[in-house]
Amino acid sequence: MKTMTSADKGLKAVQNRPFDYKVVSQPYMLPSDFPVDWLSNYIQGDNEITYLHFHNCLEIGYCLEGSGVFFVEDKILPYTQGDVSIIFPNQLHLAQSLKGKESRWHFCFIDPDALFSSDPVSSGFWDRVGTDTYPRFNNIVTPDDHTEVVWLTDHAMKELEKHGPGYESAVKGYIWTLLTLIGRQLLLQESGTAETAAGGADRRAMQQISKALEYISQHYMEPVPIHRLAELCCLSVTHFRRIFHKCMGMAPLDYINNVRIQVAAALLCHSGSSILAISEEVGYATLSSFNRHFKRLMGEAPSQWRSKNR
Repeated sequence: MKTMTSADKGLKAVQNRPFDYKVVSQPYMLPSDFPVDWLSNYIQGDNEITYLHFHNCLEIGYCLEGSGVFFVEDKILPYTQGDVSIIFPNQLHLAQSLKGKESRWHFCFIDPDALFSSDPVSSGFWDRVGTDTYPRFNNIVTPDDHTEVVWLTDHAMKELEKHGPGYESAVKGYIWTLLTLIGRQLLLQESGTAETAAGGADRRAMQQISKALEYISQHYMEPVPIHRLAELCCLSVTHFRRIFHKCMGMAPLDYINNVRIQVAAALLCHSGSSILAISEEVGYATLSSFNRHFKRLMGEAPSQWRSKNR
């Protein structure tokens, strides 16, 4: 049986891309003695997404400030300050800051196989994880989701930034533990009996609604008629609703509100705008509607959430 090379996997990712974006390969040539590269204080703008890229290695990011949305394959994932991004090899992805804003990131790029090659136990564990588990992983990890992952990422980035004596050993230790926690979570998801609707959706169905997801990501702050989304996908409204729910695990309107509220939560944390202004910015016609949806999704009123999380 022929083993797939990195180039083969990259080609497969291109062939299965979720949106009609241009796809760009950005390979990293990592040194064999310490297969970790480092990109500090990267400024992410609010430019419209026109392409997705993929790497031949694992990408880990730490958001130092700002907020926005990460596009990873068929997922649209809000991020904010203190969050960690985990992008697996050959996953199509790109980030976009909130409109009119910038966000700042540290990134490191890792070859786990080379990093753990001297330890058969660790390399064997990572091999067990398998690439087929990657799509079901939530690529944005928040401090509330997994404090340890965020803490380990933060400390690994600080070691890479300071370049103190023995920093390579410290970074390797942090990343070793970090990947073990991620791998454990992937294996637990794999062995679970319940699978999310999005994870279980077949690729063809996801392709059918991809233009609707793209449209929502760029127009969530405007009225988004369901019939317009169905037209973009060349489907009847009834068929579109059924396929969308199958893929995303919720109705189109619920998904739109989810995106709006996640972006609003980021704005509440990192802007001085009033709650009314934020509600209008993310697409709500009335403050009462915004407050109702925010409390239903976030568990508390916008003012309470802002005072606790700012």
